[in-house]
Amino acid sequence: MNADATKFLCLLEELETSRELIKAGFGSLQEIDMGNTFYHLPHQLMASGFERLMKCYISLVYEGQKGSYPDEKYMKRLGHDLKALLNKICAEFYGGKTRPLIQQEFDFITTDSTLQECIRILSLFGKQGRYYNLDIVAGSSQSPINPREEWESLEASIEDIKPFLDDAESLYLDYYPRIHSHLIAKMERLTRAIALQFTIGDHVDQNGRLRQASGIYTEFRSLRGEELGTIDYRRSVRILKQEEKKLIRRSEKEIVNGEWPTRIITKAEFGKEWPFRTDRVIVECRNNMLCIVHINGYAFSLNGLAQSHLGIPCPHDAGVAVLGKSVGPFIDMAFEL
Repeated sequence: MNADATKFLCLLEELETSRELIKAGFGSLQEIDMGNTFYHLPHQLMASGFERLMKCYISLVYEGQKGSYPDEKYMKRLGHDLKALLNKICAEFYGGKTRPLIQQEFDFITTDSTLQECIRILSLFGKQGRYYNLDIVAGSSQSPINPREEWESLEASIEDIKPFLDDAESLYLDYYPRIHSHLIAKMERLTRAIALQFTIGDHVDQNGRLRQASGIYTEFRSLRGEELGTIDYRRSVRILKQEEKKLIRRSEKEIVNGEWPTRIITKAEFGKEWPFRTDRVIVECRNNMLCIVHINGYAFSLNGLAQSHLGIPCPHDAGVAVLGKSVGPFIDMAFEL
């Protein structure tokens, strides 16, 4: 195998690593709530994933333009600043802007203030924030930044957390999922914009390497606008899905004819923002206090009492409801039974 082929295989492996880091970072961010404020992990994963993606993309387009991959000196000059890397891509490696979709994505990644703030914080994390506490201890001459405080300020700029502070359940089920959905949608769109460049960026690709590499990011490139911010990346959800067979499944007839009052609700009938990943659910209320929703025959808790008393997960934790979309109206309907 010649040197160029080896380099290309290494880039493919690095692209796969970047994709998994980004997805793991999104999942780790989705697990942040009032009981888990370990922002360091999602920051580390997302910063590393985006840096690798951008550098791999630059390397592939550079090879098409110059006929060889960038050398060590060039790669070192790229640095670790995500903001600078994105600016370089936009200035030197972003093609196909005669296509309306590509121009729209370009306008988004260069002007969206929330995305710019995400990139700024992740860049600062990579350059100055990874060892914030140790820098304080060592009396660093640089002014250290606290990435967690910066990120929480970003979250608060999207929606004020104060009205939720006295309601832990709303914080857990509504506020954090909604905020993280908003932020992840922005970063998913950035990932999609770069992924689209592999296929319709109109770059020189004589060896077909950009197109070969494009398959690694197919899932992001194929994201539709309405899907942005709705995917559940959490590892705990994947584990729960693997263990679904351990949950008890009942027929609709068994549920409706049980001893507790129920109501069938469809997406078309509901008419508002539908939170579930299926179009038909059954709500149930037990003992006037345990609110349950049945989805595809499985029972999920709608309130904390049902979760603690019955030991069943809530729809968001199970991945059967979209993070950031409230199940509150269904709790109200259950209590009305």
